[in-house]
Amino acid sequence: MLAWLGWVGIFLLTCGVLFGLGALSRSGVFGKLRGVAFSVVLLSLGSLCLGFWVSLRSFEAFSRSTLVAEVHCRWFGQKQFALSLVPVRHGTRQPAQTFRLRGDQWTISGGIVKWHPWLTALGVPSYHKLTRVSGRFAKAAEEQAAPASAFELNGGVDWVWWWLYRLDPYLPFVEAAYGSAAFAYVEPTWAFEVYVTPSGYVIQRPEPRRVQGSRAP
Repeated sequence: MLAWLGWVGIFLLTCGVLFGLGALSRSGVFGKLRGVAFSVVLLSLGSLCLGFWVSLRSFEAFSRSTLVAEVHCRWFGQKQFALSLVPVRHGTRQPAQTFRLRGDQWTISGGIVKWHPWLTALGVPSYHKLTRVSGRFAKAAEEQAAPASAFELNGGVDWVWWWLYRLDPYLPFVEAAYGSAAFAYVEPTWAFEVYVTPSGYVIQRPEPRRVQGSRAP
């Protein structure tokens, strides 16, 4: 619908310009006035359609979220859990990866490049890459006492994000380049979904899913 609204706006604006030029070439005063008035109406309607299209397009772009991974967890020891991660690329689920982590929470993180708002409004999605999954403790004291548990995803930080991060202050089309992380508690009864938005990663729990043999830490 958005595309049709934009094309209708362009069509009305084109017709308005053509009618306006045709009206100016007429000899009669009343004929010119009628043509100009009709041209103004068409131009107004076209501008309204295009303005509405740009507003909807901008809202859609700034509120867009894309599924990038599915996560399932299960306990196998005291504050130890297995995390199964299914990457999702272009709507297609990839083979699952399993990691053994420590803690009562899990974290997923990666690099984000947020374009300037005018590019986002045009529909250009933020550049992102998941680079790490790790275990996390809710209490800082436990985090300090326990060995770290983290694994790289997709080869870790890539050169595209690294260079954009370094050149961010000098690039007019980049608003910010930074790392983004989201964490959630280990809950074997839930199937988590990880989304990327124009500003970073978001974790959602769409539905509870029972897992046999799960146990609390």
